[in-house]
Amino acid sequence: MKSLSFKEQLKLLERINDYFQNEKQDELDVENALEIYKKALDILTYAREKLVGLKEEKAQIDEKYEKIKNQLSESADID
Repeated sequence: MKSLSFKEQLKLLERINDYFQNEKQDELDVENALEIYKKALDILTYAREKLVGLKEEKAQIDEKYEKIKNQLSESADID
């Protein structure tokens, strides 16, 4: 699961959601449904971890950008 992209994880979650939305309750295989539900929770966990990591990475990039921007601004003020 961790090797899947965030987009791929979302697609899997959509397929799982479709399964539960479209499956007739009287035809639902409870054991299979439970396994699919567990898989969905695993995917959600990995997707959340990936989002947290991406958010942290973006914050680092933003910080670098601000430093460069400030340095350029200071250089322009000196000239």
